[in-house]
This record gives sequence, structure tokens and C-alpha cells, in this order.
Amino acid sequence: MLDFMRRKAQSTVIQAAILIIVLVFIFWGVGTSQNGGPDSIATVNDQSISSQQYQRTYNRTIARYQEQFGSTLPAGLLEALNLKQQVLNQMVQELVMQQGATEAGLIVGSDEVRKVIQGMDAFKEEGIFKLDRYKKMLASSKMTTADFENSVRNDLLHSKIIAHLSRFARVSDSELKDRFALDNDQLKLEYVAFGADDFRTAGPIADQDLNSFFAGNKQAYLTEPQVKLRYITFLQEQGLAAIQVSDQEIEQFYTLNPDKFSTPEQRQARHILIRSDANESPELRDAKRKKLAAILALAKAGKDFSQLAREHSEDASGKNGGDLGFFSKEQMVPPFAEAAFALTEGEISGVVETQFGFHLIKLEKIRPASVTPLAAARDQIAAELKAQRGKDLTFQLANQAYEGIIQAGSLDKYAASAGAAVQTTDSFSQANPPKALTGQPALLKTIFSLKMGELSSLLEINGGYAICFVDEVKEPQVPPLTEVRARVEKDFLDDQAHAKAKDAAVALLDQTKKEGSLIAAAEKTKSSVRETPFFTRSQQATSTLPAPVVAQGLKLSAASPYPKEIGEDGSTFYVLHFKESKSASEEAFASQKEALRKMLTQEKQMEVMGAWLAYLQSRAKITIDKKFME
Repeated sequence: MLDFMRRKAQSTVIQAAILIIVLVFIFWGVGTSQNGGPDSIATVNDQSISSQQYQRTYNRTIARYQEQFGSTLPAGLLEALNLKQQVLNQMVQELVMQQGATEAGLIVGSDEVRKVIQGMDAFKEEGIFKLDRYKKMLASSKMTTADFENSVRNDLLHSKIIAHLSRFARVSDSELKDRFALDNDQLKLEYVAFGADDFRTAGPIADQDLNSFFAGNKQAYLTEPQVKLRYITFLQEQGLAAIQVSDQEIEQFYTLNPDKFSTPEQRQARHILIRSDANESPELRDAKRKKLAAILALAKAGKDFSQLAREHSEDASGKNGGDLGFFSKEQMVPPFAEAAFALTEGEISGVVETQFGFHLIKLEKIRPASVTPLAAARDQIAAELKAQRGKDLTFQLANQAYEGIIQAGSLDKYAASAGAAVQTTDSFSQANPPKALTGQPALLKTIFSLKMGELSSLLEINGGYAICFVDEVKEPQVPPLTEVRARVEKDFLDDQAHAKAKDAAVALLDQTKKEGSLIAAAEKTKSSVRETPFFTRSQQATSTLPAPVVAQGLKLSAASPYPKEIGEDGSTFYVLHFKESKSASEEAFASQKEALRKMLTQEKQMEVMGAWLAYLQSRAKITIDKKFME
């Protein structure tokens, strides 16, 4: 719940840096160990991560997903995200970065953390920080003050690291000019396209040719591996009716989770935006401010605000008359929010400046803050508490059953003694599972890793748990040609057409190089030469060519007008020729120079951050307990 307060203070650079941290740890490996201490699940250079620390972080992560998707998460979401490993990776990377920062002499003092927290509006009453409100809000989010303060400390540390590394990220004027030219010089190409469809034939295929093609491509026709199962399920819904929730428990949940049942004041407003940023000249910014002031005068004189927004706003909402819908104060950047929430219905603000530019705001409606009373929320709370207890109870029953199967010696013997229903499946592939197993990729991956005669561990399924026994495994095999003939015939004709189109393109490129002219070479083969409009690296969509071919064309120039090889995109092949280019204007460069410098500086900062993290990772000793990995 409280993440947004920290996110609001993070710059784009810091958010991108965190992404780099994640990527570094995805692509670098870590070792495993038997143990790293009595309660350690991982160590980073002898500094441990305890199971309690991990569990708290994991629970908070789950809570964030529940806020987004509701208390019942979509089936298979946690498995698809590999959340268990993802949370641990995040904790490991934070430790590595903290240790690297300490080595560099970067620290965040308690006074710095205190100052940031005391400045957060969420913990203020009438503009003053209140310790009781702070503690209550953290408690309602199931977060300790130590955990929250550590998260703020980490955010401040990220900022200091970026600032520290930024001294290595300088951009020269020559780099600016080269990058501007690379992105903005215009290019025009000539090209001939050869599509496989133009070379496809529908005639009969000789058996000898088809047999030869099939023999050379048998691996493409392998059947999918299949399994046949017997299994027992333990579903939450089966025990929900027996679960009772007391009035006291409902009231306690309601008291401890006020945010679940309250909606802050919301306002509906329209706005007119004239975009601007701090890198623009003072003269340009002043001109934009005056333009908006003139629009304000029209609105004050009675001209329809929504029509003015359609005519002048540079925001996407302009086409809807500037309508932003209803929003809470926290959803908007502070200057905009303060102005919007100071207006009365129908009132228009003065010029408001944010990082996006200059705004006029007209308040349409006010939706007061509201609290869902306990009586109205009672059923919802009871259902949520029942669902959680049902999940815990189902896990206990499933775990007891698993132990019973081990003791009995087989799934069937246990089922007979316990009266459990054993379900069976026909043989199925991973791509076409039975209905009960659909939409659960991690579960299917586990099932298909089992061998014939093997009993699974306790497996989480939609709405509960399952224990599976593999009765049969069918390995992939090549079917006889008679079973897949229609598919093989189509593939054969596609392959022939593909080869003919490619050969035609190669021949034309060779002829073009000999002739010194694509048009002259194309005339001999009666091929149609097309032409792109002028396009730039940053506006490739206007080129009329697919992206992979455009990338090849961007390497061409007057000095090197032909590519070494033909271009290819799917089943279409291209012969390219450089026709002409236009240099971007000096005026355009001058107007964009500082914005470009800012962008390139951020890119260099990210490169430096990535290199620094990779270096820390390469020399760090990271171990993870094998038991945790199982």
C-alpha cells in the first residue's frame, strides 16, 4: 500500500537503474550450499538473509499483487512469475548493492531517512507529521517500521549511487552531434521485394520428392511427449462450509485494514496542457506560459473549456475535451493535485506548472471520501477470512494425505483405506492437458518432468492441491508419412516457394552489383522497383519496409549503396539500394541539443551502473541453501 509514497520520489533514472539491477541478477548465476547458518537461506559475502526476512518480503509482495488483482490471484500467476525465486533475487541484489555502496563510502544516515518519512503527506494531519498515524498505517499494511525505514533507506541509497556514478557519465558535443545525425539524418531507399507466395505452385508432388523431403525433416513431425496420470485432489471449496468466522474476527480485520474499506476524496477535472520541460530556454517557456494565459482569458470570458482543450491541449485527453475522469490526490503529481483539490466545482485554476509543462484545470465534480460501513463489508470480510483458512486447512489435509500415501506404499492403497477418490486421465500432451490442469504451466512442467511409476510431491493446482502418480509416459516419435501427409505436402510446397523467392533475390542483387544500378538490373528480370519515402532511424515506421530490413538499409550510404546480402523478413526477400539522404538541420540540432544531452547522460549513467553491478556480482560470493531451491 505504501509503495507509491516511495515511488513518487524516484526519478526515471533510478527506476531504470533498478531494472538493470534485476537484469544483472537474472543473467548471472549463483551457487548453492547446504547451509549458511541456522536460519539462513542465502548469503552474500558472508552476510546472511534469514528465512524470517525472506518471508516478510514475500508476504508483502503477495499483498501488492492482491491489491492489484484482488484477494484471489489469477490461476498460475505466482508460478508464471516464479515469485519465490524473484523475491530472493531482489533481496540478494539489494545486499550486493549495499555492500558495494559501503565500499564506495556511500551511506544513508538515520536523520536522512527520518526527514524523508516526516515529509510524506500520507503520515501528516493538517500538514504535521503524526507518529501515531505513521505506526497505524504501517500496521494496517502489515509492515514493521524497521522494514519500511529500510526500504526508504534503500531508495535514498539508490539515489546516492546514481549521483556517485554520474561523474563517469559525461557527454561531449561531438558525441551529441554524432547521435543527433544518426537519429535524424533522412534516408531514401529503392528496393525490390520477392514474396514466396508469388513462387508457390499447386501441381502434384512426386512421391520420391515428398519421401526425400520427409526423410530430411523428420524432427519437425515428432509427436509431443504424453503422460497418463492417476491423481487425488484436495480443493478449498470442499471445506469452506465447515469454516466459521466470529464477529470479533470480522471486526478485528475491519479495524486493522482501514484502507480496504475507505475511498479517498476524488475529483473529476478537465485540463489544457502546453508541454514544456526544464531544458527549454527561459524565453520559450515564458512564451508557452503566455499562450496558456491567453487561453485562460478566453475561458474566463465564457468560451467552452472542453472546446478550448480540443483546440489547444497537447495532452492525449484533449480529444475528449481534456476530461481526466475521477482521480484521488495521490494519483496526480503534487503541483497538479494541490491546484485541483483547492478548486470549487466549476472553477478554473490559474496557470499550474508541473514537470509535464503548463496546465489550466477546470474542476467538474467532487466525489467525497467514503468509508464502507462494517455492516456492508461483513460478508466480504467473512469470505476473505474463510478463503484464507480454507487454503490453510486444505494444505494440512493434503500434506497429511501425502504422508499417508508414503506410509501405505502406494496411492491406490492409501485411497482404499482413506476412502479418497482417485481420478484418472487419458494420455495427454503438455499443450493439451485435461480441463482440471489447464492454465497452469508451472504445474504441467513439473508433471512432465516425472518418470513412469513416479509419485509427485504435493502440487498446487487451481483452488487447492493434488498428488499425482504417472501411469504411463509416451516419448516423442516420428509418425508414418501416411498420418501427416497433408501437412508434409504443404510444408514441401512452402519450402520450394521460399527457396525460389530467395534465389531470385540473390540473383538480382548479384546482377545489380554488376550493373551498378538496381533499376537496370530489375528491368532485365521485369521486377518492380519501389521507393521508400524519406525516413530516419527514429521514425522507421514511415519507411514502408519491415524493421529487420530497415535495420539493414540504415547501414547503406552513397559510398556503400548496396548491402552484402539480401534482406529477409519471414517469407519475403528484399534487394535494397541507397538512393539519397538529407542531413538534419543545424537549427533542429540547436533546439534539441540539451534534451539530447540529458537523454545520453542518462544512457551513460545506466551503462556505468550496469558495469558496476556486473563487477560487484563477478567478485561476490553468493550461496543459496539447496533446501530452499527444492
